[in-house]
Amino acid sequence: MAGRGTSTVGFELAKELRARIASGRYAKGFPTESELIAEFAMSRYAVRSALQRLESDGQIRRHPGRGTTLVERFSEGSTWAIRTVEDLIDRNLTQRSVVLSAQPVLGRQYPDFAQLFGLGARDKIFLIERLATPAEAAAPFFSLTFMPVSVGRALPRRRIATEPLILQIERIRKIRAHRVRQDIAGGVAAGRVAQKLKVKPGHPTVVVCRTYFGWDGEAIVMGELHYRLEGFRQTIDLFRENLPAR
Repeated sequence: MAGRGTSTVGFELAKELRARIASGRYAKGFPTESELIAEFAMSRYAVRSALQRLESDGQIRRHPGRGTTLVERFSEGSTWAIRTVEDLIDRNLTQRSVVLSAQPVLGRQYPDFAQLFGLGARDKIFLIERLATPAEAAAPFFSLTFMPVSVGRALPRRRIATEPLILQIERIRKIRAHRVRQDIAGGVAAGRVAQKLKVKPGHPTVVVCRTYFGWDGEAIVMGELHYRLEGFRQTIDLFRENLPAR
């Protein structure tokens, strides 16, 4: 990583540490600054930059003279906490699903989603349908994920259900998601949604629409997840900025 700025190196290290935290690698204790410096061959400033990011995310808590500890995360049932974009991505790692279909469809079948990508009724948009059942996820869902056809065709079919789509798409398009918008609304199951969730038409549902945007403001990928109302719960942690004491 020679030649790269402290901020960039710290960002990459923070990303690696988040992945390790999510995997449970540090369940018995978080490494010290000196241990991280030795393992990653980085400067103390770069390591502190990474730790500051994790602390701002609410993933760790640093205690002067006593080391660093992990902040307890919600894990029971379908409860989960959102603090950063990474939290949404990490959640996908635990939501195993089965790919039902992955193919181009005409924009006129899903006009609102086609318009998001600047496509018309006669254009095609790539659609991936996935299903998570009770044996595979704490909160079963049926999802529809939309993206440009060129991107969808480039996704390895065998990896679609094993790694978050946004991470795969970032590699393919050589971009990074800058922000994500999540809309949650009540709904009722109908047609294919009712069939896949194994409920009667009209059964209450929760619809989660999640759109990732690049730095240019253009949509990268958009997903619509349908949950049974009784199986959905979400926790959001909010943090104050470090304002000076009054």
